Amino acid sequence: MGHFSEKNESHCPYWTECNSQCMRRLGGLFIPLPYYAEQFCKTGQFTNCGHYLLSNLLTMERAESFANAYNS
Repeated sequence: MGHFSEKNESHCPYWTECNSQCMRRLGGLFIPLPYYAEQFCKTGQFTNCGHYLLSNLLTMERAESFANAYNS
């Protein structure tokens, strides 16, 4: 299984330029401040974004929980 930090993309796959918001929702809408978007969302540094990391951690936890329930 690959690690999320190994992604080699030029910008976050959840970033939408047309409305300047993150499409990775965690119970709401995430509209980063312009400096944050320039530093993380629009660059290859998106894997260091706290919102991106948290959402991936929650996704992995849900997958493990589902797998554990399925295998029980």
